[in-house]
Amino acid sequence: MTQGKSDMPVKNQLSANGKLNLFNRFRDNSDGVAAVEFALVVPLLLALYLGTVEISNAITVSKQTARVAGTIADLVTQQSEVKKADLKDIMDIGSSIYFPYSAAKPVIKIYGIDVDDDHPKGGKVVWSRKLSNGADSAGIPAGTDILVPTKLKIDETFVVKVTVEIEYRPVVTWVIGQKTDGNGDSYTALDMDDTYWLRPRLSDDVKCTDC
Repeated sequence: MTQGKSDMPVKNQLSANGKLNLFNRFRDNSDGVAAVEFALVVPLLLALYLGTVEISNAITVSKQTARVAGTIADLVTQQSEVKKADLKDIMDIGSSIYFPYSAAKPVIKIYGIDVDDDHPKGGKVVWSRKLSNGADSAGIPAGTDILVPTKLKIDETFVVKVTVEIEYRPVVTWVIGQKTDGNGDSYTALDMDDTYWLRPRLSDDVKCTDC
C-alpha cells in the first residue's frame, strides 16, 4: 500500500511534464505558418488588384468619352451638308469606340448652332440630333437659345457642339458608388460626360437637309 501511494505523485508529475512538453512542441511548431499567412493576405491583395483594374478601366472609359466627342465633331464638321441618316451613322461610329470597356450605351447629342451677338446666350440651335440606347431622334427644337462659350462668340459664325454622356458600370460593384434607377432599384455606375466644340471645315456652316 505504501508503495502504491508513493507512485501517484510521480505519475501526476510525469503527466504534467508530458502536457507541458506537448504545449511547447505545439508552440514551437512552424508548420503551416505560410498557409495561414497566405490565407490572411490573399483577400487584401485580391481586393487591391480588382480595385486597380476597375479604376484603370474607368479612367480609360473617361478618356474614350472625350475621344468619342472629338471624333464625332470632327466627322460632322468635315461635311458641308448632312442628313439624319448621316448623323446616325456618325454617332454609331462614335459609340463603337467604347468597345469592349463598357456595356452601357452612350447618350450622344449633336447641335448645329448659329452664333450671333443678337442671340441672348450667344447662339441659337439650327438643327439637333440625339442618340440614346442605340436609337436616334430629334434633339432640342430649332430656334432654342443655347449658351456659347465666350471664346467662341464670334458674330455671324457657325459652330457644332457634341455632348457625350455614359454610365460606366464596373464588374466589381463595391469599387464605385450606388445609383438608383427610375424603378427604385439600386445599381452600380459612375457618370461620365464630355463636350466638344468645333467649327466647319469646308463651308461657313453645316446644313442638315431633313433634321
